[in-house]
Amino acid sequence: MNYFSFKEIERMNANNLLSILESFSSSPILKLSIEWSLFEKENGRKLFNKLIRENVQNKSGVYLWSNPKTDEIYYIGMAGKIKTDGSLSNHTLQQRLQAPRGRDKKTKKDIQTNDFVKEFMKGNKILSLDFHLAYSKDDIPPAYVEAVLLNEYFKENKCLPHLNNSF
Repeated sequence: MNYFSFKEIERMNANNLLSILESFSSSPILKLSIEWSLFEKENGRKLFNKLIRENVQNKSGVYLWSNPKTDEIYYIGMAGKIKTDGSLSNHTLQQRLQAPRGRDKKTKKDIQTNDFVKEFMKGNKILSLDFHLAYSKDDIPPAYVEAVLLNEYFKENKCLPHLNNSF
């Protein structure tokens, strides 16, 4: 079952956006590869969450999901918003990559990120998915960086990445 329909490979690829993202990042961009074989294991969902907990810091920032074979960008997201008092919310990249991604229309239950990624990879026959994570500099809100990346993507492609619903 194919949940998503993809158009031709976009001109704006992950490497283009990662070069923009570098200037907003407080440290080198982390690349975390998620292999389909992870989900074939009996406890694959738990292993996904363990991989996130062990490799992703509890910091705010921006992330991209891309296909390492085609360099196609599937999603641009962020974690951490500025509150009215100027402080950052405590929703971190680690939490965001384990949090629900919406509700299943049939069951009305939350869809956890591990299940979402598993079904996305399965439905589109993707064997490996790269998560690129950039931790935000103190004076740059993640929402701003996400907006810059989405804007650059949109300017080049006249559409959003396949999994981004709005901008």
